[in-house]
Amino acid sequence: MIKLLLSHDLLIEALQNPETAAAQLIKQCAADPGIQAWILAYSVQVCASLGFPSDKIRQLIDGLSQIPTNARLNEQALASQIDFETGLQIAAAKMFKIPRVVVNHPQAEAEGITFINCQEALSLDDAMDSQQVDFLNLNMALHPVFNRVDGWFMEIIQNTAFAGGNHVAEFEKEFADFCQISHAIGVSNGTDALLFALLAMGIKKGDEIITVPNTFIATTEAISQAGAIPVFVDVCPGSYNINVELIEEKITDKTRAILPVHLYGQIADMDAIMAIAEKYNLLVLEDACQAHGAYYKGKRAGTLGHAGAFSMYPGKNLGAFGEAGCVVTPDPDMAAMVKCLREHGQSKKYYHQIEGFNGRMDNLQAAALRAKLPLLDQWNENRRQIARLYQKELSQVSEVKLPVIDDYASHVFHLFVILVQDPHELSAYLKQREIHTGFHYPMPLHLQEAYEGRAELQGHYPVSEQCANQLLSLPIFPELTEKQVIRVCDEIKRYYQRSTSGS
Repeated sequence: MIKLLLSHDLLIEALQNPETAAAQLIKQCAADPGIQAWILAYSVQVCASLGFPSDKIRQLIDGLSQIPTNARLNEQALASQIDFETGLQIAAAKMFKIPRVVVNHPQAEAEGITFINCQEALSLDDAMDSQQVDFLNLNMALHPVFNRVDGWFMEIIQNTAFAGGNHVAEFEKEFADFCQISHAIGVSNGTDALLFALLAMGIKKGDEIITVPNTFIATTEAISQAGAIPVFVDVCPGSYNINVELIEEKITDKTRAILPVHLYGQIADMDAIMAIAEKYNLLVLEDACQAHGAYYKGKRAGTLGHAGAFSMYPGKNLGAFGEAGCVVTPDPDMAAMVKCLREHGQSKKYYHQIEGFNGRMDNLQAAALRAKLPLLDQWNENRRQIARLYQKELSQVSEVKLPVIDDYASHVFHLFVILVQDPHELSAYLKQREIHTGFHYPMPLHLQEAYEGRAELQGHYPVSEQCANQLLSLPIFPELTEKQVIRVCDEIKRYYQRSTSGS
């Protein structure tokens, strides 16, 4: 990924003559996903002050992100020992971690920032940048949403509309439309989304909820916090989702609900789950915290059961700039109860039907989610393309077992995991080569200290235990390049070739 800060003299030159190198560079920056091009808001003001038509300026800068010329940048520019405009460029480049500033007449490197001209920028190759492959890079997702977020955040701050607010209401409408469901209720985080949905379903103390041990603890925390008891069912090899063939043997007269986890971005076998639920008169809550936008036979994650819960933690496929979550449901009564629970159990201000929680989504997070939501389907498609490349490049590596993609699923690959005998050794090898990996999850829930009072022992859920011991998560995020994916795969191949040869 190449990051560039473009100076206002390039904009002026491009506006004066669309055939110049400056115009060519700006056009390439706007079109190439491998380039993040930034301009200062100050640069737009300069162009406007020179009398260039507004429509031409807007057309030129479409696809570029604007850095607001705020008080902090102005202070740093004024305090520098160089001219104000150059000082402003250096301050902005340092703040946004942009290594190169493109100007017509570059000067020598200043304060760690390299100044280059248009021709040098056009000849840049992303191979010049770091060979490091991040496991996740949230900074890259900022570029296409920055302008909307910056404007909305300023509006929220000026109106002091922080708790709840107009963006929460708009996000709820937009996410409901996206999921093709009637109700979406924004809450403070994914754990509260699970908890409030369970409580709205009428789950009470002593009820049993069937779920899986191969998940993040938030799934079972919500069950326990609702007063219920998690009952574990092992997962399927390959897909790592709940094994539907094992569900019925765990149903008792205390079972009230099934809570399938759409792990890593693939929806569980919901037709089979809903058939079991109907047979035994059970409720179904989908843990869709890793499956934003995934499809199951044409229906979105979260819309196949009685309710769905989403986490919008920053690293999710649809992530906020902090903590956020959402409940979706077709049931108006359940939606009303979730709204009541998130606001201290009140039906209107200071009138409380029940004791509830302080679990609202804040307006800033809703604005960030609104800015990102229109890009989610494309981001998910990028993840699928990356996953297909991993599948292709690693398919002949006998030591690597690739994830199984079920026929009914449109996987969104929140994570791409491989099953290997020596994940920690492979991870260490890759880290030495600046490739970062992860472990999800290194200990199944039934073996966690938090649940040591339960009857389950090691060996009770063999597939989940194998996942904990042998799964390794490879780098995946929408902006990961083909070159980076191939580099990861080549290093994995090299690792096992080395192991085989004994060197």
